[in-house]
Formats: sequence, structure tokens, C-alpha cells
Amino acid sequence: MLSLLCLGAAPGQRLQDAPRPRAEDKVRDRFTPAPLDRQQIGGLLGERLRIGLDALLVRLNEPALLEPFQQRPGSGPRVGEHAGKLLDAGSAVWAYSGDERLKAALDRVAAALIAAQGPDGYLGAYPEDRRWTGWDVWVQQEGLRGLLSYYRVTGHPPALEAARKAGDLLTRTFGPGQRDILRAGPHLGMAATSLLGPACQLYRYTGEERRLADYVLRAYEQPGGPRLLQSLLRPTGVFRTADAHAPSILANLLGLVELHRLSGEPAWLKAALAAWNDIVARRRYITGTTSAGEYFKDDLNLPGQESARVGEMCATVGWLELNWQLLRLTGEAPYGDEIERTVYNHLLGAQDPRDGGICPAPPLVGRKRMERGLTCCATSHPRGMALLSQAAWGALEGGLALVLYAPGDLTIPLATPGGEIELAVNSKTRFPLDGTVTLTLQPARRASFPVFLRVPAWCRRFSATVAGAATPGQPGRFLRLDRTWQAGDRIQIDMDLSVQVVGGGASYPDHVALQRGPQVLALEASLNSEVPFLHRAAPANPAGDQLVDASTRLPKTWTGAQAYALEGIATQRTAQGRQSVGKRELLLAPFADARTYRVWLVKPDKMPFGPVPLTAFGAESWSRAGNVDGSICDERPDTFRVTFEGGPARQDWYAVETDSPEVITRVLYRHGKVFQNGGWFDTQQGKPAIQIRRTRAGNWETVAVLDSYPATTSKDVPNLHDGQPFEVRFKEPAKAVAVRILGRPGASFSSCAELAAYGP
Repeated sequence: MLSLLCLGAAPGQRLQDAPRPRAEDKVRDRFTPAPLDRQQIGGLLGERLRIGLDALLVRLNEPALLEPFQQRPGSGPRVGEHAGKLLDAGSAVWAYSGDERLKAALDRVAAALIAAQGPDGYLGAYPEDRRWTGWDVWVQQEGLRGLLSYYRVTGHPPALEAARKAGDLLTRTFGPGQRDILRAGPHLGMAATSLLGPACQLYRYTGEERRLADYVLRAYEQPGGPRLLQSLLRPTGVFRTADAHAPSILANLLGLVELHRLSGEPAWLKAALAAWNDIVARRRYITGTTSAGEYFKDDLNLPGQESARVGEMCATVGWLELNWQLLRLTGEAPYGDEIERTVYNHLLGAQDPRDGGICPAPPLVGRKRMERGLTCCATSHPRGMALLSQAAWGALEGGLALVLYAPGDLTIPLATPGGEIELAVNSKTRFPLDGTVTLTLQPARRASFPVFLRVPAWCRRFSATVAGAATPGQPGRFLRLDRTWQAGDRIQIDMDLSVQVVGGGASYPDHVALQRGPQVLALEASLNSEVPFLHRAAPANPAGDQLVDASTRLPKTWTGAQAYALEGIATQRTAQGRQSVGKRELLLAPFADARTYRVWLVKPDKMPFGPVPLTAFGAESWSRAGNVDGSICDERPDTFRVTFEGGPARQDWYAVETDSPEVITRVLYRHGKVFQNGGWFDTQQGKPAIQIRRTRAGNWETVAVLDSYPATTSKDVPNLHDGQPFEVRFKEPAKAVAVRILGRPGASFSSCAELAAYGP
């Protein structure tokens, strides 16, 4: 069941002597997070914070983090980023938790990183003859950010001095008459210009000249540059900004928000808001993430299968950080809505609650595959977890503001009309299991101030009751309660957690997803042993489904606290090994708990019939990644892949691997789409071959030729229909763990909509 454990040390004002900025922001934040060391969060969020803390201690593997700096070069182009990222996240987690094990580890990492800094201030992991190439500047800005975060919570002077030296070197290196920063990193220079945010933070704590930040701003618009501001202010959307690389674009947007704070220039905020609006409208997944394979996709193109690498953590956490910054700056509820969506779904969904392992890119359809080493996603995730205590609650317009609903306690200073007071708050709730929250306020003295309660955008009915009087709230806004408060006053919050049915949009037009409160639900394989084909299971009434609590039926091995039963229909196996469609209760779990699952459920009138391929939703691979990333084993001829990468190739192949060896008797290949410059197979040197692999480590064997495929050339565009099927039957059944089609691409590339293998 859901733990009510609170993570967070007892209020002790560990940060009361933290250093103050030397440069004043021209734009003040409207929302100020509650002091990190004076709050405790319990419930689901508190339990996941505890798991994240334990995993963070493991990932602070000092030899692995510091080796790239102590023995330059590191083993990979970005390996040096991990030290700065974990120092940044760990500093906030320590400030909140007070965990002395974590503090000791952070002290050692910070000291070693400072000791490894070059005499000239160099804070990277590249050898001297390769400085300012590849991901060097990206690694340095991560180190800069980590040291500044460590300084912000500890006040350790050597950390600020090391950051200043690194900033001075970067200022001496890049600028007019010096090196061009756009040539110092990939993604049209956006990986290098990501140092804008840390440069602003450095200026804030030193009060020194802001030349580096101003230069980065000018570099955006120089000839051949990413034209970041022009693209966003037009606007053309983030898909057409630079090369659409999501983590670097989001990092630069964070820098623009920081520069707006410092300078007061409205254009920088306007650009960031234009990007935010574009992502929410066209590029945000239902689980609160964005991008696939780290790149923004075209409008409403939101592939959900494993091969799409949905919302990798570097992009997910960048999106979460952008919403947190905009919440602080504006104090507006929609940014809290986005934080809640991301936290309860994609962020928690990436964490293995058993040991803190990380799924780099949790799919909406497929299986979460956890990693436990040092990867860019595994060291980005702790940053997202560290934001929980900074986004849950705080001060707004001289009053208390609740953004995330969780059990716990906090003490917060408020600047009331009658002078500053301290307010202690206790929150009791089982949210998100139910929508009841009881807040008990203990102001140090009787005082007048507002209380702001975020009314979630998904909520149909929300009310707050004080002294017997109920006040309704409007979804997607803060409800403001103005009152003279005294010790012991209570606010009773009741919010509706009814089910929402969400359409699948352009990527899943014949599908729906179910959401209860902030939690997206998923059809989980391990809870539905009698539903062997998740993609052939449908809610019986997709227009207005009612869920039934099924938490008492959860197996002991299940780590989640809740599941819901839903009336549905599903394709099932009969006792004779055949397939039939019938009514079946379906069990859905929160996406955060799911392991092998589907978020998108087919509508009952769109369910496919006929034999289910042995390869359905297997592991996909291909010879070239191409630029269209549909699935080739989802039983949908309208989704496809291509191998287009700008040039020809001698051979192309598409493969699907099953979980275990299967007896195969026939294979169906569906052509994807014909383009003027490719998309088919050239058969002048032979028809496409069907190959199998009998074991995972075995060689590919040709077992058949696709004779039904038409005769084609590389130059002449053939008359093929989208999704056109071609089938081959084997002369003898073959037991295999993988199947693929291999052929010569027509013109410069080929395409594949489906590759399906069937048994006897």
C-alpha cells in the first residue's frame, strides 16, 4: 500500500546562512518556493523522493564521476557532464533532506572537481588539443551549474571561485575577435550556447560583468546561426528551431528566462513563452513529456512505441525545469498543471520503485527497460526529483500557495500587510488515491493573508471549505482565499477525480487513453494474465468509462498501491489454441507503476481481427534510422519507417525480434510509402529476401524470397499503394527468435509499414 513516509529533516534552517546574490534581478519572481530545509513531503511523492535519494547516493560514484577530469580525456564525448549534473541535483536534495551521507559525498565530489580544474580555469574533460570541440562547452556549463548550486546551499567560497575562473576562461575564449561559440558544439551550436543559464547565475552571485551572457545572445542571430529568437518570435515552432534537438533548445530557453530576470527585457520571456505554447499545443505527450529520440517532431506527431524513445529524461527534465521557472516568474497555475502532469506520469514512470533504476525513455506502448549505470538520462532524472520540494508549495503575493497536493509539513515566512510572520502548515491527504485534502494552518500570530490553491485543469469539481463556507474553484487557475487566519484554522479541499477519456490524436486516431486525476492509466500485462494481446483489448464504452477500485486484488509482487477494473473486450486464446473475442475485465494501473503495458487502447469498433502475429510489438531494428519513425510491428499499416538519411545504400533491412523462439510458417511484409526519391526496393539484382535468426546471437539465414513483390528499378517510381501487403509462405516451418526483410533500396531509401510473422 501507499507509504505515508515523510522524507525531509525536521525543520532546522540549515540554509539560513546561505549566500545572497550580489546582482539584483530586475524582474522579481511572483512565486517563491518554500524553504527547502523547512518542509517534509510524504505519501507517494515522499516515498519516491526517498527512493531517489538512495539511488543518488549510488550514482555519486566518485571514481567514475571524476576520472574524466583527473585523466583527460574521458571515455566518451559527454561523460564529463555527470559530475556537474549530480552535484546540481544533489545539492538541492541535501538542502531538503539534510542527509549527511549525501552531504559528505557532495563535499568530496566538489573538492575533487575543483582540484581537477586547470590553472587557466578549464573545467572540461577534453585534452588540450581538442578543447572547444564536440561537447566540451556543454560539459563545462554542467560543471559550472553544479558548482554554483553547491555554493548556493553551502556558501563554500572555493566553489564560487572555481565557477568564476571557469566563467573568466569562457569569456576570454568566446566573443568578437575570438572563437565563435557556434562552432564549439553540435546542434547548430545550441549545445554550447546552453551555457547562457549558468552564465546568468554566475553573474547573479558575483555581480561582475555580464559579457558572456550578452555574447551568447548575439551569437544566436549571427549568419549561419540557429536564429533562436527569430524562430520563436515569428513563431515557427520548436520543430523548425535550430535542428529541433530538444535538450539543447530547452536548455537555451532556461537561459532566456534567466536573462529576462536579470535584464527585464520582455522579448526573452516572450520567446520562451512562444516555445511553451507551441510544445503544449503540438508536441506534448499525455504523460507530460516532449520529443522522441531527443528531437521535437512535426505538429502532433507523437509516436509512442519503444523504438521512438519517447521523452528521454534529458528532454523530460528540461521541460519540467522550464515549467518550474515559468511558475516562479509568473505565479500562474497552467505551469503547475504541467509540472503535476510530468511528475505523476513521465518522471515517476521512469523510476523503478524497487531500486531506483531509470528507464531512459518510458514508452506509451511497450516495456520499461531500466538502466542502473551512469548515462545522460540516469543523471538527468535526479534533477527532476530535486524539483519536487521546490515546486510543491511556496509563497505567492504575500500568501501561501499550494501547487502539488501531498501529505506533509512546512514552515514558510510570509510578508503580510501587518509585517512578516512564520506560517506552519500541515497537509493530510491520500492524493492521488482520492481528492480530499485537509490543511491545518498555524500562523505565529493572527494575520491576514491570501491562500492560493491550484485547481487542476483536469478537475471538474473543486471546492475549499473554511469555517463551514465552501468556495468553488475554476479548473486551470488558482483559487484565492482571503481571510484573517489564526492558529488551528482548517481548509477542507474536495476535488473530483473522475475519469477522463483522451483521444489518441493524429498518431493514434483509433485509440483512447484513460486518465484519473493527474494519473494516466495503462493496461498492465502482469495484471491481465488472461489478456495475451494488449493491443487487441478495448474498453467496452470508450465514451464514458467508469472504473472500479481493484486495489485489494493486486499481487504481492506488485509495487504500486492502486489498480482499477474496467469492463472491456479482448482477443483471447481458447483451450484449442485458437483465438476468440469476448468480454473481459481489464485491470489498469497508473503509468508511474506500469512495466509492460499500453496507454493507448484501441476503440472497440476499430479492433483488428484475424490471427495475431507472433512478432506483434516485438523489438524493432533497421539498417538505417531514417527520418520517419513509425512502428513496423504494431498491426497498423498506416504507420511506417523509412531509411532515408540523405544518401544511397547498397542494402536495407528491417527486423523484429520476439521474446522467445517461435515456429514461423509465413511472413507478411507491408510496403510503407512511395516518394519521388525512394521508398521501395529495387529488384534488378533480386527480389527482397526473408531471413530468420534461430538464436539471439546466431547468424541471419535466408529462408525465402518475396517473389510476389513487383519488378522494380532504382530510377522508375513504381505503382505501389501505401501499406500494400506481400506475403511469402515457407516450404518448411522454421523456429526462430527474429525475422527480417533484406533488399536493395530503390533510389536512395526503402520503407516498411509492417513485418509480421505467423505460426501454423
